[in-house]
Amino acid sequence: MKKIMIGMAVVLAVVATTHAGLLYTFDANVEGFQNVSWQATAPVGWAGMPAVQQTHTAGGWQMMMTKEFSWEAGGGAANQQLAMQALANDPGAKIAFDIMVDGSSFPAGVATWYQFYFVGNSDGAAGWTQTQVVNGWHNADDATLMTWHVDQPLSALGWQPGDTWFQFWTGTNSDGAAPVNFYLDNVMITPEPATLALLGFGVLALRRRK
Repeated sequence: MKKIMIGMAVVLAVVATTHAGLLYTFDANVEGFQNVSWQATAPVGWAGMPAVQQTHTAGGWQMMMTKEFSWEAGGGAANQQLAMQALANDPGAKIAFDIMVDGSSFPAGVATWYQFYFVGNSDGAAGWTQTQVVNGWHNADDATLMTWHVDQPLSALGWQPGDTWFQFWTGTNSDGAAPVNFYLDNVMITPEPATLALLGFGVLALRRRK
């Protein structure tokens, strides 16, 4: 019995260490994200505040570096790059985040389309990989805050098993000179759900064998 419990504990420890997720809620600062500003009280209508704001100041295609996963602590991990390497090796790992478009940030009297992309880069074979996640229309003088929850596999960013460094970029496109304020919140990179279930079943097995 003792050997079984020790063996199970070792397995759980390995799984938990290897598949640690990353979470960025921006409760107090930008948490290492780049080309963003921390917002404690805006935008109006987002119950999940604080968040980070990224302003794209003109129409047409723009792209900005938003997060490079460094060797430093962050997102709940002691080393973000090592955590990302483990997650990239998990075929079921996903990235999720909330995105908001502030209708009041468009110029007065302007109606236009807008798009939002996330773009991944790494040292793997996929290289630069972009995925469109928002394709919307703004009515003139409509101040409504538009919100989306994005949930995608890491492959949508081109991140693959064996990659060693990772960059997260964001891109926008719109028609004409239309600055747009985008907000990001609750960025999560998580392992395959089955991994989390394994942890739960392991704990249950330990309890049942006592």
